[in-house]
Amino acid sequence: MTQVEAPSNYLRLFKEFLRQSSINGLHPFLYPTPIRYAKALWLTLMAAIVVWTHVVIVNLTLEYLDQPTEIHMAPDLVHVANSPFPAVGVCTANKISQRLLRSYAVKLYHHQEKSKSNDESTLQRVALDVDDMAERLLVLAQFYLNPLDTPQLDEAQLQRLHWLLSSYHNDTGYSVRDILRQLSPDCGELIIRGIVYGSPVNTSQMFVKRPTSSNVCCIFNYRRPSYSQIAHIRAEDNAEMGAQPKVVFESNSILNSVQFVLQDTPEDDQTNTFMTNNAFQLTIFPQEDYATVQSTTLGEILVDHNTIVEIPIQPTFFSSSEGVRTVSPEARRCYFPEEGRKLINQSYYSIDECLLLCRSKSMMDHCGCVSPPMIGSSTDLKYCSLPDLPCLTKWKSIWYGYDEFAYLQEGESQAAQGQCTHCLPTCNGVSFRITSNVAPMRLNYNGTGYRTGLLKGLTNERPLAVIKFFFKLRFAQATKSELVSTWVVLLNRFGGILSLMYGFSIVSYIEIFYYLTGKWFVYICRAFTKRQPPRPVRGNNSLYWDELMPKGLGLRVPN
Repeated sequence: MTQVEAPSNYLRLFKEFLRQSSINGLHPFLYPTPIRYAKALWLTLMAAIVVWTHVVIVNLTLEYLDQPTEIHMAPDLVHVANSPFPAVGVCTANKISQRLLRSYAVKLYHHQEKSKSNDESTLQRVALDVDDMAERLLVLAQFYLNPLDTPQLDEAQLQRLHWLLSSYHNDTGYSVRDILRQLSPDCGELIIRGIVYGSPVNTSQMFVKRPTSSNVCCIFNYRRPSYSQIAHIRAEDNAEMGAQPKVVFESNSILNSVQFVLQDTPEDDQTNTFMTNNAFQLTIFPQEDYATVQSTTLGEILVDHNTIVEIPIQPTFFSSSEGVRTVSPEARRCYFPEEGRKLINQSYYSIDECLLLCRSKSMMDHCGCVSPPMIGSSTDLKYCSLPDLPCLTKWKSIWYGYDEFAYLQEGESQAAQGQCTHCLPTCNGVSFRITSNVAPMRLNYNGTGYRTGLLKGLTNERPLAVIKFFFKLRFAQATKSELVSTWVVLLNRFGGILSLMYGFSIVSYIEIFYYLTGKWFVYICRAFTKRQPPRPVRGNNSLYWDELMPKGLGLRVPN
């Protein structure tokens, strides 16, 4: 094959591809045109279309790899009566009652003096007097997860106080969470009046006192079993919770809502426990969740003294079809109930529960124990005691320094939220959105107190506040997730884009591959064969088979 023949073969192959290809827009390259540079312009336009469509296809492919499915959320309206009323935690800034603290300090001091008189070598002196004992007991508040805590006692002093508490509790082990609960103000003193959908209620029966990660709070409408370390206290708490009346929706009117009057502790009953703001703290969360602002996705509301705070609550219902279940949790970004329970090995799952256990695990890895107020579900975890407090203080500095996980080695940097990426919301359930409207409370200056309404007979000698909870709207949005897109839908999109632009299809890709490989290979082989010298033929004359055939032999048909 000569040098002129090689390009002619390639050109012939290219023209054959243009002539026979099913791709639209290629035929104009075969025909002559009187317009100069017309084919060049047409080629530029075709190249731009091809590049643009394939950029779109690549982006769709990358989106599919990142999120392999598309889930359609169909909106609907559901009456809010179908929504459970959330739990409400009310906490005071005075974490430890001065009166209760001093009473407990007197008992410990007498026990210390009695133990010293019996055996000098058994127990070293912890405090010089009752006031000193009360001051040292304030170290128990450092088990709360407050970010600005600083060590108050050294390790030797903590060890002596630990021995004293163990001896006082008959060496059976003391529960810090139950001691903190014992020293906190009672719910009857904190929430003094209440109305639930127009009916006055006994607030001491409507609220239960439970420790949380940041305080001991009085919780309304709680449906979570007790997590006390002591069996009989756990049974009493569960019985108290079971006796609570259930809140049933009746109206979403602000005038006929859930209202409570809060009253703070007297000034002489307050202790200097780490809060610069004396406002009440409200935590709103699902009934079965652990009441802690460390995990709840709704956050915390501060209620200042002498204010009226209205809190509209708007539920949102969401569910997922069985088709969504076929998609992996990482792709659909949620767990079905049995998947979540299996993940955390608990009978109840929520994203807040998962975050709580994830953070408790980090504390367990760092210190070998969990801060007693932090234990929210399982009772088989090891509780931290006073000798573990320095490790917990260090852990909190890591926590609030955003390198907060226990297994984080020094010198490494890991984002806290990156350690709990396995915690996802549920696919079915109810979520809440809350807002707050604040108005000042009119102060009463006469000695008889307020004359009408929920505040009738109350005075401003102790700070007051009123909180009101109600459903914002009569109907709530309900969404159902349906699986509407898979790899087949993605393939259909590819075909639609390619067909719209230039009639392209998978067959077109096969044609291109065929002409670039198979057809081109055949042309090369034929060209290589023509380069071989012809075989010599005996004699000078060529004999053709047609010459041996009698004329008309093949045309006659015998009778």
